[in-house]
Amino acid sequence: MEESILKIYSDDPNLPYKTTKLKALYTRSEIDGLFAKWGVKDVYWRWDPEYNDVFVQFKIAEEVDGVPLQVSAKVEAPCIWDHKTRSKAECVNWDISMRVMFWFIKSHLEAAYLLQSSKTAEFLPYIASGDGSHTLKDIVVPRLNELQRLIALPGVPDSRVIDAEPAMEAHS
Repeated sequence: MEESILKIYSDDPNLPYKTTKLKALYTRSEIDGLFAKWGVKDVYWRWDPEYNDVFVQFKIAEEVDGVPLQVSAKVEAPCIWDHKTRSKAECVNWDISMRVMFWFIKSHLEAAYLLQSSKTAEFLPYIASGDGSHTLKDIVVPRLNELQRLIALPGVPDSRVIDAEPAMEAHS
C-alpha cells in the first residue's frame, strides 16, 4: 500500500472510531459479513499488516441500464498511526484502521441500496484495472485537467457552435 504524505494519528480529534475495542481480524470478518449481506461475491484479501499492505478486492456483478456488468473494486485500508513512545516505535493501529474501512464499505453499500444507485457507481473511484495494480481514481485524478479540455462530453454543449439565423432565400 502506498503511504500518503499526510499521516493521521490515533489521537487526532477528527478521527472517528478511535475508541474501538474490536480487534482488526474481527472487523475483517465483519466486512466479509457485509459483503455476504449485500450479495458481493469473489472477495480477495491482501492481509500483510507487518508491511502496511492491507486491502480487499471484490467483484461487483450487476445490470446497469440493461447491460450486464462485472468489475472488480479495490479498497485499501487506511493507515491510522500510533505515535512513537519510549517502549515502541511508531506503528499503524490496525484496530482503528479496520473500523474506518468497515464503516467506509458499509456506508457505500447502504448508499447504493438506499439511493437506488448501483454498487459500481458507489465504488467507481475504486474500480480496479485488470491486473489490480491501479484503481480508476489512480488513473483519472492526475488527469482531471485533461477532462476540461475534452471537446465533446455527453450532455455538454460544444462551446464552438454558434447559432446563426437561417439564411434568407433570395426573392425573384
